[in-house]
Amino acid sequence: MTKISQGALASSLLALALAVPSLAAAQSPTVEIGGRLMLDYTIADLDGPDGTIDGSEVRRARIHAKGKFSDTISYKFELNKTGADAFNMEDAYLEFAPKSTPIKIRVGQDNTTNSFDELTSSRFTSTIERAAFTDAFQFGRRLGITVLTKGDNYTFDAGIYADNLEGSDFDTEGRAASARATFTPVKSDDMIIHLGASARYRKSAENDDNAAADLFRYRQRPFSHVAPNRIVNTGRFAETDTFVGAEAMVLRDAFWAAGEYGLTSAKGFEAQPDANFGGGYIEAGYFFGGRRTYGSTVFKRYEVDAPVGKGGMGAFSVVARYDTLDLEDGDTFDQALDTVILGADWYPTTHTRLGVNYFNADAKNGSAESAEGVVARLYFDF
Repeated sequence: MTKISQGALASSLLALALAVPSLAAAQSPTVEIGGRLMLDYTIADLDGPDGTIDGSEVRRARIHAKGKFSDTISYKFELNKTGADAFNMEDAYLEFAPKSTPIKIRVGQDNTTNSFDELTSSRFTSTIERAAFTDAFQFGRRLGITVLTKGDNYTFDAGIYADNLEGSDFDTEGRAASARATFTPVKSDDMIIHLGASARYRKSAENDDNAAADLFRYRQRPFSHVAPNRIVNTGRFAETDTFVGAEAMVLRDAFWAAGEYGLTSAKGFEAQPDANFGGGYIEAGYFFGGRRTYGSTVFKRYEVDAPVGKGGMGAFSVVARYDTLDLEDGDTFDQALDTVILGADWYPTTHTRLGVNYFNADAKNGSAESAEGVVARLYFDF
């Protein structure tokens, strides 16, 4: 895989930014400011050392600026508050869309091209937390170059990446490459069928002085992000891994169903064993007084027929999901996490949402045998 560094990519972004004024001379730049706030509260019981979880958190507090420098050059930058005094960069990229071609080139920090659930915005996911495997297999944003193309009923995206902007230093960052293809055999006003597959290769950071700290591990909390500890955790052992996954979704009027499954093949560092892990989910849901929408290969903003404030009561939805994470392989790795989630949401408007998820998780050889509780979220964006 071609090696790229954060330093080289940062230099490229600077050069592109300096070139933008001349490229965009014919059009005044545009800017759109937006953001989101998500407040979570969890109360749950764990059959293990943590006992009772009873707490709240600001799950996300983001502000972004996006717009166009010209007909062919757009941008997006987004900051997220992660702690009392901490902020981190989420999206940070320039996108080039040459005229008369179906190709876009994105340079900067963005998600790797994996998983329907991961790429769907947290504003529009079916449940409060995404599928366990997306976190355990560490999907997320990295600094890189992504090429995107599409036709009437297909897309193909691929990219090469260094580490996250908040990650390791320029000389020792990890590497990754990913690709995703989607196909919509049915796409009408009444029904959409989405099929997709993706793959990713990762190499851990090159740091001989502290190799163990840079190795990959696979772990997950018992659904709620408020939970202080991961209920399953392999510990660090892998220097590279390869993920392959499949995804499907059907959206018919107010009903939807979706599912994914993926496999990760991890190569142990030196004497550490290799391992093959898996994970996925299946879900179904229904909207009352509105509907979900689909675009750019993921779920998009929901529609509300009669919003509060305009003579209505908003929209409601219900969802049921079964989620599984398999961290079992050979004699060394023997953990698993299976979770049932039942959710209900109220949407006063298209920009507000109050959701409640009940979850029941069973863990094999984890820090706790089971967890059961409720997560509530209040969300709005602008």
